[in-house]
Formats: sequence, C-alpha cells, structure tokens
Amino acid sequence: MLWQLKSFQDFIKSEGLIGSKDTVLLAVSGGKDSVAMAHLFKQANFSFAIAHCNFQLRGTESDRDEQFVAQLAKTLEVPFHVTSFNTLAYADEHKISTQMAARDLRYRFFEELVSTFNYQKIAVAQHQNDAIETVILNLTRGTGIAGLHGIKTERQNIIRPLMLFKREDIDAYILANQLDFVEDSSNSSTKYIRNKIRHQIIPVMKEINPSLEDTFQKNIAYFSDLEAFLKASIQEYKQKLFQKHPKGYLISIQKLKEIPALHFILTELLLPYGFNSTTVTDVILGLDKESGKTFFGKDDVLLIDRDFIFLQKIQQEHRTELTLNEDDLMLYFQDFIITQEITETTFSNSQTTAFVDTEKLKYPLALRTWQEGDKFMPLGMKGFKKLSDFFISLKIPLTQKHLIPVLVNADDHIIWIAGYRLDERFKITADTKKITKFELKNIKP
Repeated sequence: MLWQLKSFQDFIKSEGLIGSKDTVLLAVSGGKDSVAMAHLFKQANFSFAIAHCNFQLRGTESDRDEQFVAQLAKTLEVPFHVTSFNTLAYADEHKISTQMAARDLRYRFFEELVSTFNYQKIAVAQHQNDAIETVILNLTRGTGIAGLHGIKTERQNIIRPLMLFKREDIDAYILANQLDFVEDSSNSSTKYIRNKIRHQIIPVMKEINPSLEDTFQKNIAYFSDLEAFLKASIQEYKQKLFQKHPKGYLISIQKLKEIPALHFILTELLLPYGFNSTTVTDVILGLDKESGKTFFGKDDVLLIDRDFIFLQKIQQEHRTELTLNEDDLMLYFQDFIITQEITETTFSNSQTTAFVDTEKLKYPLALRTWQEGDKFMPLGMKGFKKLSDFFISLKIPLTQKHLIPVLVNADDHIIWIAGYRLDERFKITADTKKITKFELKNIKP
C-alpha cells in the first residue's frame, strides 16, 4: 500500500527520527509488526540491520522464529545479528519477572551491537495500540501523569517509527504485500496482564467507543503537552523553593505550605532524588511536628528542621574525625549521620538520642572514633571510666568498637558515646536554660 509507505516516510521526516547518514538496528521478532517495519525500511531505502533475540521460552517455536528472521534478513539483503538467552535463569538470579528479564537482556544485546557496529538508532515496532495498552496498564499501576502519555516516539537512541499506525493498518499492509510472518502462541494467552488488556478490556471499550484509538491518541497528545507544561511549572517552583546551601538545598517550610496541590508538587520536586509519593506524605505530616525527622531516598537524605527542609546527598565518608560546627544541621560519619538542633524536649527512650546542656558545649565539636586513653564520666556516675573498659563491660567486640562514633567538645572532652551513653558533665540540670538534641541515624536503616 503506497499510502502507508508515504505516511511512514513523512512521519520519520517530521519527527526527525532518522538522519541521512544513520544506520538503524531493527529489533525483529518475526511477528506482523516487526516484519512490516523491516519491509517498510527496505521500501524506503533506509540503511538498516536486523537483530533477533531467542529467549528460549517457547521451545521449538523460539528456534522457528530465529530461523524465520534469519531468512528474512537474507531476503532483504541486510546484516543479521542473533543471540540466545537463558531467560528463566536470569529472571531467577535477579528476582524479576520473565518479561522484565527478557526486556533487560534484549536491550543490553542491542546496546552492545550499537557500540560494536556503530549503529545510530534502535528501532522497535510498537504502534498506537501498544500505546493504548500502556496507558491502561499505567492507570492500574498509578504512575501519575507521566504514565498517561503512552509510548514516546523517540527516547535517547530508541525510535518507534510505527507509532503513526493502528494495528489494523499494519494488518492491511501485511495482507496487501503478502508478507509472511510468525505467530507467537503466548500472545493469545491472558496469563500476561498486557494480553488481558488487549484481548478482554480493549474490545469492551471499543464497543462503547468504536473510535477508541483516535480518542486515545488525542488524549495521549493532550497529556504529553500537559506533562511538558507541568515539568516547566515544577522547575519554576524549584527555583522559588530550593535555596542553594553549601551541602545541598534548603526548602522553606513556610513557603512550602503556601503552594497549592502541595503533595503533587512536592512529590514531583523530590522524585528525582529518590523519594516516592508515600514518603512525601510522611514528610508533609512531619512539617507540623517536632523537627529532626529524617527520610532517606536512594542517594539523598532529607531532614525536617524548624523552618526548613534540608536536602543533601548521602556522603559515605570514612574519615576518623570530622568537625561539627554550631550551624551544621547534620554530619556524616562512617555509615551514620548525626543531627543536632535546639529543642524543648528533654526525654527520649532511644539510645540513639541525647539531650545536652547547650551552654556546656564548646564549638567546633568533633565526631571521631575511639582513641587509646579515652575516658569519660558515664551518665549517673561521679568518677571517670576508660572507654576501653566501658566497651568491655558492654561486651562490644574489638572489631566493632572502632565503628562507634564519639562526640567530643572543642577541648576534646567526650560528650556522648553515640548510641550508648551520655557524659555526666553535659547532662540537663535544673539550671539548664537551653537544650541541644543530638540524634544518631543509620544512612540506610
């Protein structure tokens, strides 16, 4: 069908998918969609090669597909690359689904080919109906606005040149050009969620709206524009709310409370730092509570202070001594962070929290490891005790005692054996006017 070839060429040109000197690697399974794509590439005189993955999931059927695609590449007179995977073993080793394992293995193979043979793009044969299935699937997963734009026509070096076609267009092209293809028997099974959407949900939706594909394409285009608009708006909010700090960012709690749709905007702001929607809910609930609450993302830590949220990269420094200044909110040490704040609270059951008479502190403080000869006055005692004897009394192994943070004053007097015991000299008394709270937390609790 000439209209499809012309539409295909016009679409690739308008979207800027393929450069004049590009050679494209086509992912071909042997099914209708990928066979139509390979045929269109040949008719359009694009430079391309074919790659096929045998996932060894369907026995002789998988081997049949491999042989078919090899013959197709030979007929089209283009380079052919093939590989086989033990997909089930990979899925079991990495504790992921078979479908996810196949996807990982497939794209890893493609990227290796791109690097080795200098292909500029990877083309996959997804079309409008695949985009509809993706949107419906994302709705069930709750991916937010980002999941409603369907499948991007281009992302990095991966292109989807059939996104202008519906499934029925591809069926018509296969029929008109009398193209052979192979059927994947697993495509008819409703064991997989995507197949269930394709065979059971979409037919019902088409009964309600026979023009479902056109309606979805309009919505997908709308949501794509909406996502672009929201991204720009989120960046504006970031510029207003995120105040650059030598160790990260400060976010004004007062300004944060003034913005509309707080949960949505804060989620979008913190998502790039590894904080999900559930964590953001906890952060918002913590804004009106006692400061000092800490949340961990993938590579970042977030601390709620009195007037600010402090966002900082997790730094796993393994130095034996670090300085804690009076205006520092937190400090990294080994696999821990220690936070400090002025507070009115005077009691906690947690051994990882210490309340100290602020006026007895001499800054800069230091956070260090145990040293030979260290001694302190354990809370509740009047005499000094060697730190080595204290560790022995608690039966702390030699291999562990060098990992315990020791907080000391500017004059090197021990304030707190973090997580174990406060020094008697720094405790709160009836004469205490100001209280500093120290808290020790694991970086990856």
